[in-house]
Amino acid sequence: MGSYESHLRDDRGVFPLSELIDKSANDFGDKPVFRTWDGEEYAPLSYTTLRDRVHALARWLLSQGIGKDDNIAVLGENRHEWAASYLAIQMTGAIVVPVDSMLPAPGIRHVLSDSGAKIIFASSRFLEILAEVENIPTLERWICFDKEKIENSLYLEDLIKEGQKLDMAFPKRDLEETAAILYTSGTTGHSKGVMLTNKNIMSNVASASRIFPIGPEDTFLSILPVHHSFEATTGFLLPMYCGCCITFSKSLKRNDILEGISSTGVTMMVGVPLVYEKMHAGILRGARKKGKEKLLKYLFKVVAVGEKVGLDLGKKLFKSMLENAGFGTVKFFISGGGPLDPETGIFFNRLGIRLMQGYGLTETSPVAHATPPWQLNHICVGHLIPGVEHKIINANDQGVGEVCLKGPNIFKGYYKNEEATKEAFTKDGWFKTGDLGIIHKDDFLQITGREKAMLVTAGGKNVYPEEIEFYLNRNEFVAESVVMGIPRAKGMGDDIAALIHPDYEAVDLHFEKIGKKPTSEDIHQLIKGEIKKIQVNLADYKRIKTFRIHQDEFQKTTKRTVKRFLYTGDMVTVNGDSV
Repeated sequence: MGSYESHLRDDRGVFPLSELIDKSANDFGDKPVFRTWDGEEYAPLSYTTLRDRVHALARWLLSQGIGKDDNIAVLGENRHEWAASYLAIQMTGAIVVPVDSMLPAPGIRHVLSDSGAKIIFASSRFLEILAEVENIPTLERWICFDKEKIENSLYLEDLIKEGQKLDMAFPKRDLEETAAILYTSGTTGHSKGVMLTNKNIMSNVASASRIFPIGPEDTFLSILPVHHSFEATTGFLLPMYCGCCITFSKSLKRNDILEGISSTGVTMMVGVPLVYEKMHAGILRGARKKGKEKLLKYLFKVVAVGEKVGLDLGKKLFKSMLENAGFGTVKFFISGGGPLDPETGIFFNRLGIRLMQGYGLTETSPVAHATPPWQLNHICVGHLIPGVEHKIINANDQGVGEVCLKGPNIFKGYYKNEEATKEAFTKDGWFKTGDLGIIHKDDFLQITGREKAMLVTAGGKNVYPEEIEFYLNRNEFVAESVVMGIPRAKGMGDDIAALIHPDYEAVDLHFEKIGKKPTSEDIHQLIKGEIKKIQVNLADYKRIKTFRIHQDEFQKTTKRTVKRFLYTGDMVTVNGDSV
């Protein structure tokens, strides 16, 4: 479909975040920037109205002495008040600290205390949580998004009204200034404050705008928590940079997502692999229940034949199906936060919806690689975005090693943690991602796992849990899994073990067909048999020795990746069932 570079479009340039709302309001005027469900409809808010609200709020903050190097926290659901607070903080010269809305009270307190936040903007339910924790000395004011505010907090709308009466100039911001401190919610349990500059974030936005074909005619659906760097950059700042509209989904429930898409004409959505994999499984399950599974497989074969001769038949063949499923207006899905199952990518692309992958970390603002729609590759996470470099260090004989990156999007350092910052970089200045990968001849990057998750067998072989989980999670009776190493009874090295959370709906349907209500032992034996089938895809040294059924979903980070550190003891202390 042509070379990679030939498809890159001109961007609007790199400028401080404080200038984004003014530039977008000048360019896109009264066009809606947000649509929010108000109980009756998805009410629009225009670019110019948002600009006026941001200006007023920023002036109020300046009148309170807020300015350069002050840290201001924002905590809440995806809503236009969150966005206005974020942008107003940038206009004052202060630093925004987006707080993970999924954190428990002690976690929220840690972020606020470690960052030394002076003010927190939050919805009422989070302020109620905050009121229960120990006093935070640096916190001077609580500002509530909701009219039903808690005691001693200020109401956001009152401050905007006050700010409208003020007249003061906004400070000029430099690209090298810190714009945000984002606290990571990693799978290892360690939380560090990632300092991102204006240049880090806005260079990433500008580069992404050259790869993803979006413009003022597009509408994004916002479903991931906006405090996270993936949603903040690609689902909030990028759409604003390109003049798109953003619809805030009511929730992550399937019906709410579909309603948001159909009601506001959504064309784009940013999500993590789990979201698309569940959609994929749901569509297949629906086809199976309606007896249309064979028809679907036949049509997919037709689309595959068309692909070989350069024809894109999916959108035509599945037009009515997509409309009935609520996806009639959708052109693109963007997946990030972890590797996507290739089958899911192929599935949606053959339906006529381009599913593109991206790769990066909070420390990379976050996008480092992406697969543009004209050059899809379902095994890899994509090409480098413009301006970024990559290399592999400490590679094994297969070329797999740690992925290292350089570019304008690479973070400034960890807040108040010079030791961790030093450890994150090589001596010659490359950022060490902690991800293991291989760079293919066409310069596509394939991620194979996390360095810290790697285990070593008795035979000295390196095993990456993600590879085994990939095969497990594709099984119809497995909802999700965690693979880990457990010490051998004798000798050195690890045995491979797995915690399996079954797809109980699929399990019940299986036993219903044979007229039986399954016992725990029945489910155990079913999963055991499925593991044996799965393992034919794996080398002998990668095969699971023991497993346990895990009744509940695994706890996850905001990116919907499993918090492995919570489960590493489960298989050590309790004997599993041998495979």
